[in-house]
Amino acid sequence: MRSKYKQTWLTISLVNLSLVALLGFLLRSKILFSIPFVNFKYTLHAHSHFAFGGWVSLALITLMISEILPKADAGKKIYQWLLYAFFLSAAGMLVTFLIQGYGPFSIFFSTLFIFVSYAFAGVFTKHTARSRASTPVKILSIGAVIYLSISSVGPFTLAYLLASKSDNVVLYKDSIYTYLHLQYNGFFTLAVFALLINRIENLLPNKTFKTLLNFSRMLTLSVIPSLFLCFLWHYPNAFFMAIAYTGSITMLLSLVYFLKIARESTPALQHTNAVVKYIGGLSLAAFCLKMFLQSLTVFRPVGDLVFNNRPVIIGFLHLVLLGFVTLYILSHLIHSGILKYNQYTTFAIITFSGGLILNEVTLMLQGVGMMVMKSSVAFPWLLWIAAIELLTGSILIVAARLISIKVKRTKQMDPATELYHYL
Repeated sequence: MRSKYKQTWLTISLVNLSLVALLGFLLRSKILFSIPFVNFKYTLHAHSHFAFGGWVSLALITLMISEILPKADAGKKIYQWLLYAFFLSAAGMLVTFLIQGYGPFSIFFSTLFIFVSYAFAGVFTKHTARSRASTPVKILSIGAVIYLSISSVGPFTLAYLLASKSDNVVLYKDSIYTYLHLQYNGFFTLAVFALLINRIENLLPNKTFKTLLNFSRMLTLSVIPSLFLCFLWHYPNAFFMAIAYTGSITMLLSLVYFLKIARESTPALQHTNAVVKYIGGLSLAAFCLKMFLQSLTVFRPVGDLVFNNRPVIIGFLHLVLLGFVTLYILSHLIHSGILKYNQYTTFAIITFSGGLILNEVTLMLQGVGMMVMKSSVAFPWLLWIAAIELLTGSILIVAARLISIKVKRTKQMDPATELYHYL
């Protein structure tokens, strides 16, 4: 993939992040104020689908194509067409879900996104398998796109339930949990670590390679058995419990391998700039917290509290999507120079991460409050303030990106052209 295409798609992804934050702000505002033109349910669907398709997936896929594949394969036109198709389907979901919620047009664009992901998975797997990427990177990359593809079992099950007008609540929840698990713990998580390892493995001591290999294998294998943790809320029999315990153990082993890698890589990464250390550290801390908390749901009392507590579920989803994945992508963009390390970017990142931390702390306090049958009128207002910070931070990130593009273009101008633009 040519550098200008990579930068264009990542800039579009950042703009999409600000749109996701805007929808989040509207949702939080709707809870507090009367906003007749905002349909909460439709906006919620648009927010979640566009966050997945327009922001995280588009950014991760662009980075995977441009950084993991050889230039000859990454430059093939098929990937440009696939990225256009991903963007078109994500934009279509944004507009149609806002207008009609779940309807013929939104289902069409959702289905289009799924079939585009199938095509991408097939082409990317073929090219990755024959690339010179290391074995850990190949395992994580191919695993990521496989889980991206099979996560579609969730939406297709939902489509069946809607078409048949079924009131099967158990199957409805299971289809949602399956989709979210395979996206969050499968595609998103594996893609992040494929990109991270691909970027830093040459800086690490040779002895770390075995740990990287064990980590990549264990993390990839943990996805399917840990899915059964989501089913224990209604299938607490011995068979499901055995698989769920396997999932919990493999997640904890993955975490142990990761902590070992983190310890061994600290000296090699000590010269990384402050902002990357800050948000990269927050991202990886969110990953550790995610793995630990999720593994605990194998215990029935913990699982029942989590799966019946909406603020905790929303807090966990935001912990992964924003705290882990989004912060990692932003740190990756700064480290690679897509987002310039300067005062604009630093201020934008601090604003965004501040809103993220406030959002997570408030959701967790709200969740604990529900467990002890207590609440506070302050929670919706704190979440609204957090939404304002996230929106402001995301807009500032886009502004920082556009400023860096303008500065780069100005530096590339010859004196006569620069004088012309000045006049």
